[in-house]
Amino acid sequence: MKSSLPPGPRLPGFIQTSLYMSRPLHFLKRWSQQHGDTFTVHMTGSGDFVFITSPEDIRRVFTASIDVIYAGESNSLVRPFVGDSSVVVLDGEAHIRSRRQLLPPFQNERMQTYATIMRDVADASLDRWPVGRPFPLLSKMTEIAMELMLRNIFGLEDPREIATFLERFTSVLDEATSPMRVMASFAGLDLYKLLPFLHVSKLKRQLDDSIYELIARRRAAPRDPTRQDVLTLILESKHEDGQAMTDRELRDALVTLIAAGYETSAIGMTFAVERLLAEPWALAKVHEELDRVLGQETIVAEHLPALEYLDAAIKESLRLRPLVPLISRRTKAPFELSRHTLPAETMLIPALVLTHLREDLYPDPERFDPARFLGTKPDPYAWLPFGGGARRCLGMAFAMYEMRMVLATVLRRASLELASNRPVRMVNRHIMLAPSDGAPVVLKARRPKPQTKNSAAA
Repeated sequence: MKSSLPPGPRLPGFIQTSLYMSRPLHFLKRWSQQHGDTFTVHMTGSGDFVFITSPEDIRRVFTASIDVIYAGESNSLVRPFVGDSSVVVLDGEAHIRSRRQLLPPFQNERMQTYATIMRDVADASLDRWPVGRPFPLLSKMTEIAMELMLRNIFGLEDPREIATFLERFTSVLDEATSPMRVMASFAGLDLYKLLPFLHVSKLKRQLDDSIYELIARRRAAPRDPTRQDVLTLILESKHEDGQAMTDRELRDALVTLIAAGYETSAIGMTFAVERLLAEPWALAKVHEELDRVLGQETIVAEHLPALEYLDAAIKESLRLRPLVPLISRRTKAPFELSRHTLPAETMLIPALVLTHLREDLYPDPERFDPARFLGTKPDPYAWLPFGGGARRCLGMAFAMYEMRMVLATVLRRASLELASNRPVRMVNRHIMLAPSDGAPVVLKARRPKPQTKNSAAA
């Protein structure tokens, strides 16, 4: 089959770009309805983007040879911040080598190690939430998610050091994702190096210095077998040639894990609570399950497998409000989809957010229905909030575990309601879709923490 680009909207490129940038989900839905599973959008200054939505085509992309489909190049806009050795900007064997070294700390069997910290941080945060007046839930979930990353990934324990890292990370990340910096990255420019006198460039250097100082301190410390944080486990791992990771590789890995993990988890938890508050019948089912499984006990890791409805509600929320709505790949050779053969050097966009709204996969797809995920394992090519294939999010198990533990802790103690009758919309936030106005809620009442003693796992 001769290679060619699928049809798409015929509007001038600058109009397509303006429409997409203003209301991406609205126009992607419209173009998908008009052109089907596969369509091409022309972005002024960036070229043609081929969007795909069918599970079959997504499977072809995710299972393709690493010599045919590249992803690292298409993530180059984050390279100035995450670094040249970050797993998200590597391709081929280099990507496999880096991913293999980072994966062990995120295996499912290690999740229980992080459970108590997750519960305690959520409890402590909830104790500070204001009662009786509106506040953006996203801001509270962001604080929880960032502290959990710093404790479980970096292994930080001193509250002052956590506060310092928290301030530096959030300041740099907010600046790093500004439109000017993103546009510069699209053009292949590293403004941190080109304009070292900028405030954000100084902030990044301070952050990097703090990370290198932490790495040096942990390398010099005696081995502590009780430490199970991700940094400790990575420090103890070796490449296949027996070499340990360099300081630069460690720095890039740590920054990548934080940058990719904290905001996505915060948005995912916020939308899950918002969806439950908007559907009181579903929230009632969650509360019934929490009461049945936990009774008067403090929640511990052993309780989580029994929270099946909460898990299904989180998965259904991630279907309707995926953490990252689109991912990108580039073809290095002609590539066959089910109905088209794309030429080499095509920018290919699995539109996960559209796949999640397909009527043939999810009847009445706009409806929130956790029962879709009860007693069944999600199709890895139809449920894609963490991407898929060899580049599926390293932290998927961590994120799902975190969401279950934090939401079980919060929903058990907090009586919440939405602060307004206005629907919470998905709005652009960097490369993600976040809740409008941070999903304002009101904490009507806060129940005390259960005091029942548990097993040593508590």
